[in-house]
Amino acid sequence: MGDLATHRNVSVDQIAPNPRRRHARNAKFYFSQYCGATSIHGMQYLGERGRYAIEKIVWFLIILTVATCSTILVLKTYRKWVTSPVIVSFATSENSISEIPFPAVTICPVVKSNVETFNFTDAYLKKILGTELPPFDEEAWRSLSLICSIDLPASETDDDLFVNDTAVAMLLNVFPELDSENISELKWRGKILDPNEYFSYTFTSEGICYSFNMLDAGDIIKNPEEYTIPTDRKSHNVREWSLDKGYSTSDIDDSYPMRTFVSGALGGFVFDAMTTKRKDLDYLCQESLQGYKVVLHHPAEWPNLDRHFRVPLNSAVDVGIKPRVTGVSPTLRDYDPKRRKCYFTEERQLTYFRKYTQTNCLQECLSNYTLRTCGCLGFYMPKDRDTPICGPGNLPCLYQSKIDYPKHDKEACFCLPSCTSLEYDIELSIIDWDWHRAINAMRAVSHKNYTMEFEKLYLARLSIFFKDMQFLASERNELYGFVDFLSSIGGLLGLFIGISITSFIEVIYFCTLRLWCNLKKYGPGYWSGEPDLVDEDEQNGAKVL
Repeated sequence: MGDLATHRNVSVDQIAPNPRRRHARNAKFYFSQYCGATSIHGMQYLGERGRYAIEKIVWFLIILTVATCSTILVLKTYRKWVTSPVIVSFATSENSISEIPFPAVTICPVVKSNVETFNFTDAYLKKILGTELPPFDEEAWRSLSLICSIDLPASETDDDLFVNDTAVAMLLNVFPELDSENISELKWRGKILDPNEYFSYTFTSEGICYSFNMLDAGDIIKNPEEYTIPTDRKSHNVREWSLDKGYSTSDIDDSYPMRTFVSGALGGFVFDAMTTKRKDLDYLCQESLQGYKVVLHHPAEWPNLDRHFRVPLNSAVDVGIKPRVTGVSPTLRDYDPKRRKCYFTEERQLTYFRKYTQTNCLQECLSNYTLRTCGCLGFYMPKDRDTPICGPGNLPCLYQSKIDYPKHDKEACFCLPSCTSLEYDIELSIIDWDWHRAINAMRAVSHKNYTMEFEKLYLARLSIFFKDMQFLASERNELYGFVDFLSSIGGLLGLFIGISITSFIEVIYFCTLRLWCNLKKYGPGYWSGEPDLVDEDEQNGAKVL
């Protein structure tokens, strides 16, 4: 074999003709050099000179097969990294219930009016008979038709497509008192509280309800004057708590929303002797199922009565709570919300609500869809000050919008869960309460003659508490970070064909720096740097300088 160093100055014009053939042979020799030098498994057999073609074909098929398999697995790993980068797993330790707020409790009586103030059934019968109502009753009729007329036969109120704020205010004027007989008892962590100070009135799809441990309207909604109902309730502004970070103090009594550290009824909420007068029962307004509708919700969210449970009259209901808390790893903050499938509260601004939660987002989405479809909004929906309020004639459209909006506005709403979320799972226990016998027994024992006519009342008892003192939270973490993704790719490529980062650098080196150096060193006629190529040209009669 000739020494290439003695043939540096080869005149290309004096070498054998057919430069295309010469370049092809250079490429062949250069590829053979790469195959002998690379760390990729099997390539040395593919480029080894002097072997039978069948050997090279077999190794080509082997390399092609394993490369195809590794490519398929790499693509699957990439797809998983792109579409499912987050995994929700349980935390490694339990948390105390004192670290989370007690749920807000919203109670909606089925009875919507005090019969001494306004009798809906009587007014409806007069309407059917064509009897004119007094001005107050006429206004009260139109107000209660906002929550009562959906299941009633058509009447003349069906033509009222819009109402004003006066009709909404009338709902409060006819609403029964919270504790008309002064016998109800509210307990929180075993301490007796004044219901009038700790319950706030709230507009809902069921009319007016009263809420316990719910944030003030100004802390939830951007236009609180549209939803504020004047009461004697103490002002309970947010103290030492935020939606993302939770409580900033260990002092349970110096923070709001309220929280507890004791499980069971003694450490929870008890509303005893919720009173309903027998004469106030109305079987035309809404349903004939009497009692109360109750919903437990996050204190920073507006109540959604579609998720209610019932407290029947003359019954006692115990509600055991199991909190469902989901946190988030700080490493996910740099991810796109579509990839991590959740929003941080400051990451997305809502039009009507101050803080982002999935529930608030869905309620705002429903409002936007209803306004486009019906041209108005329900009196209880988040809205601007100048937005028309739907009257009884628009109630069918209002209810249909609630059914249709998830499928029509799914992409526009894009209401992902909050990255830090708190929900409450409940377990109910209901038992009949024969409280009349208890009253009679107390009369016999105390020898007192109670002047109150208990026979004309219905009572109910509601007890809400955490079942356990600790809970196991969940956390959103990276399933595949970028380092994990590279590790998986490197493992697959190394397993099948031995490729590493160095292998890619070798390819770049052979295609750039080594090629350029060969051209400088050996000239364009022998850019492969292969001595055998010069020897072959000499044997074929090339003239070497």
